[in-house]
Amino acid sequence: MSTFTRRALVTAATAGAAAGVVASAPPAAAARPGPRSVFAVGEVETTMDPAATGAANAAAFMADVASAEGRQIVVPPGTYTVGQVAITGETIDVRFMPGTLLVPAASLHAVGPAGKWFQATNCDTRLHGLVVDGQNIPEGCWRSDGGELRMYDTRMTNLGFLDLTGNSTSLGTFGITVKNVQEVVVDGYVGRDFVGRKDGVYANQAGKVNHLFVYECERVTVRNLTTSGGEGEDNDFVHMLDQRATPTMHGSFENCRFLYNGQTRRCMKFQGGNWSLRDIHCYRGPDFVAVSANTDVGEQNLNCIDFAGSLGGTVRLSGSFIDATGYVVGVSHTIGPLGKVIVDNTTIVGGRKHAIRNNPEAPTVPQDIQTMGFFAAPTENESEIRDCVVKGFSRAIVVQGQRNRVVGNTIEDPVELWFQGGSSQARDFLELSGNKVHTRTPDALSVLGRCGRIDNFSNLEIYDNTLLRVMRIDPGNVLVPENTTHSTVFIDLLNASATGFARNNRAPAGTIPVRTGATGVALYQNQGHHLRPLLTTTDVGNVTGGEDNLHTHAIPPFNLNTPGAAVRTTFTGTTKSNANAKTLKVWIGSEPVMTKSLTPGIDGAWQVEVVLIAIAPTPTVPSQRYTVRLIECDTAGSGAPTVAGIAAGTTAQPSNAQIIVKTTATAVATNDVIAQVGVSESLEGRHFVFT
Repeated sequence: MSTFTRRALVTAATAGAAAGVVASAPPAAAARPGPRSVFAVGEVETTMDPAATGAANAAAFMADVASAEGRQIVVPPGTYTVGQVAITGETIDVRFMPGTLLVPAASLHAVGPAGKWFQATNCDTRLHGLVVDGQNIPEGCWRSDGGELRMYDTRMTNLGFLDLTGNSTSLGTFGITVKNVQEVVVDGYVGRDFVGRKDGVYANQAGKVNHLFVYECERVTVRNLTTSGGEGEDNDFVHMLDQRATPTMHGSFENCRFLYNGQTRRCMKFQGGNWSLRDIHCYRGPDFVAVSANTDVGEQNLNCIDFAGSLGGTVRLSGSFIDATGYVVGVSHTIGPLGKVIVDNTTIVGGRKHAIRNNPEAPTVPQDIQTMGFFAAPTENESEIRDCVVKGFSRAIVVQGQRNRVVGNTIEDPVELWFQGGSSQARDFLELSGNKVHTRTPDALSVLGRCGRIDNFSNLEIYDNTLLRVMRIDPGNVLVPENTTHSTVFIDLLNASATGFARNNRAPAGTIPVRTGATGVALYQNQGHHLRPLLTTTDVGNVTGGEDNLHTHAIPPFNLNTPGAAVRTTFTGTTKSNANAKTLKVWIGSEPVMTKSLTPGIDGAWQVEVVLIAIAPTPTVPSQRYTVRLIECDTAGSGAPTVAGIAAGTTAQPSNAQIIVKTTATAVATNDVIAQVGVSESLEGRHFVFT
């Protein structure tokens, strides 16, 4: 392989002459020659000249391509001024040697087609080592329509105008534009400081800025890309767009770095197509400035990585780190319903403040909105986030579409809500499972009365989610929670039409794991602090005369909120063999539901069984039905029952508070009646939650 220096080229030509080949190298004082073959590798030298005008070098570049007939053109080191280049139907293979820089001719300083620099139409293009400094003269650098494009080790800076205002003929500022290209490969790209001509209007071309814009191509591979700086109204570092009825554009992005500032609307924007994103890193650049001290968000920043538009396709983001502190949203699917976004094994970091600023789009009214780590709009379908870490944000995860999954994530210290699911529109299926929420900052998760909320879903699967209070060691070497003021509800179900189940969700003592409201969601195996049955084995007896509590079980709030939910409580005990009168009473909440006199003069054993079934949630009355059965025998258990009884009825205990089930005894001497064992369990065969 040749070393491409001027000395090497001359040496190669001399060697060719020695072998009987006539070299075309002229004397040093002569004008630059035409293409000279380097026969060892089949390459030719460009006829462009650092001393030539932009128009001359543009003509030379086009002539080189035509005469090379597919061979690689080598551009030696130097700074070349180049005018507008347009090539059709050729094979373009150019290697720019290290030290080569292209700058635009002044004639490219124009709005519209006159501001385009390089245009390849139906060409098979390979560019190696292209380095350009746009000097804020042209609107765009390289465009390929049709054919194929492969670019390696490319650097672009300072494209777009600083002095011309945007208008209807503006094309936008683009580093690399590809349209209807079969194969796109960009490997090794560094771009910075592109400028869009702001005209106060969004979604038009004047303020559009893209380092890479790909429109309705087919196979796309992007590796080792770094972008930074710049400004504009639609300043998206990368924009993939496929508006066909069935988008077929697809590809991958790998090892990409985006350093955004307060003018970067998005780092990556996808509209249609199927995309795999791996090892994507987004950070605030050194030139990032938040709008004010009241917010972490930049002036123009919207969604860091975004699937936008109602177009088909999938974006899958994995193994990445997204510092979206300067954005309203970290990763989003903002429209739907044909596309979906899947995020896995990725860290998404956001600020703790609201997005407080003037809306960058007309009518530019003041706004104060919550930031979000992952957002899926109500119209989308089947987006999911799994095995990720979401740090900060006002609302960590918001999914409002259908068939969403939020699985196995770690949510670090969100401010207002760790999760929001659903909207005012009825939606079907949500899996919320295996997520761990760490609350740390005092007063976090306390503003809205709940830590998470779910609206208007059928077919909910909510299980194995855990709220953890981060602990610290105080000066006395004691572990204490850093945040004790979060809301008293971990997951709040707010719409009566919700159906599904909630199982094994955990929260600290004093926090309701799942509150179902008036929904049809089945609750079981959720816990306040420790998952266990309510079990009492300590002997508790009466004390002399008067009515005394024996065993007392408190069914936690909302465990009997759903119609059909049920609990069975069993109490057992003994009586002393004396002639004293003994009365046993069974209570459900504030109501005595059975009173029985026990048998004097025997060593008795008694058992009470209470079955309590929810038939309607509060405030509907009645709320529960009960059946109480009592039996007493002598302790040998060989004789017939001495006392037996059954009671049935309804009660209206508030289901949003504890429901007390207990036994009391009225006797004469202490320990005439003793309670020995108490067990409360659900009729589904699963343990209830007790703190």
